[in-house]
Amino acid sequence: MSVVVKPLTPELEAGWTSFVTSHASGTLFHALEWRDLLLQTFRHEARYYVALRDDSVVGVLPLVAIRSIFFGRSVISVPFGVYGGIVADDSEAAHALAGEARELLMDVGAAYVELRHVTAPPGLEDLPKKDLYCTFAKDLPDDPTDVLGTIPRKARAEVRKARKRDDVTTEVAELDLREFHDLFAQNKRKLGSPVFPKSLFMNLNRILGDRCTVLTVRLDGRAVAAVMNFVWRDTLMAYYSGAGDEANRISANNLMYAASMEWAVEQGLKQFDFGRSRMGTGAFAFKKNMGFEPVPLDYQFLLADGAPLPEINASNPRYDMAKKLFRILPTFAAEKLGSFVAKRMPV
Repeated sequence: MSVVVKPLTPELEAGWTSFVTSHASGTLFHALEWRDLLLQTFRHEARYYVALRDDSVVGVLPLVAIRSIFFGRSVISVPFGVYGGIVADDSEAAHALAGEARELLMDVGAAYVELRHVTAPPGLEDLPKKDLYCTFAKDLPDDPTDVLGTIPRKARAEVRKARKRDDVTTEVAELDLREFHDLFAQNKRKLGSPVFPKSLFMNLNRILGDRCTVLTVRLDGRAVAAVMNFVWRDTLMAYYSGAGDEANRISANNLMYAASMEWAVEQGLKQFDFGRSRMGTGAFAFKKNMGFEPVPLDYQFLLADGAPLPEINASNPRYDMAKKLFRILPTFAAEKLGSFVAKRMPV
């Protein structure tokens, strides 16, 4: 029987969730919790589609329409997620969902649909794509004491250097919103990037519950680095992070991620996902130095007639002036402006 694509309704949500959590290509960003996060934090326009065959779910596609005075109109799968796109059992389902995405592109007058695939779905391998990002993930050992041995020599030495200090500690605890956001904002301002609003992290903590944890590195009791981690299936995902000026001096970042991996093993998790990084950046090099191998991401696009591939990324010289502005703005102003811009960015 042929595939039928329908908009997601409350009656289909249980089938969506079952499909996403059991499918090898399903990710946290396909989960309905991520939709709820975007709606409650940014009030984005979500269009979620289900592919059905004989009333059984055989594919899903979460889409969010972004309307921006800065970047024009676009459709993203999904914003604030490093993965997304079409999850499908076969090429028929994948093509049917891609067709629905093209219809939405025309309906909202967007220039493109961005499908943040880890790997291209069946039958859509030839869609235009950009080789800009890699993801980093690896299996964890069975014993937390073996984590250090999986880290290359130089990075391992940095972890040991931090642990020799009596004034440096790590802890996994509930989100301290002000403390975490202060560190996160420091990082964003150094990069010249918009500072995401506190409500994003508050809502993540509330929606994901005990699947959202924060590991903090402290120097004399003061937070100098922190990472917000998510649990998806048997994987710990290091996602949002921040660090103060003292972090590098005491090797806080190396310690933070080593301790996160050890904590993951203690919880019975099997894999650590270090997230995506843009090729050629410091974050990319840091992850390689921690013993992770880059895997290119298949970010694919559906384009309106005559539209070029988008160039919305931090390496685009067009955004140099905006980056300078975010670096010099006072903290309060950077947060207010960043919140306004982030809602309207296809990030």
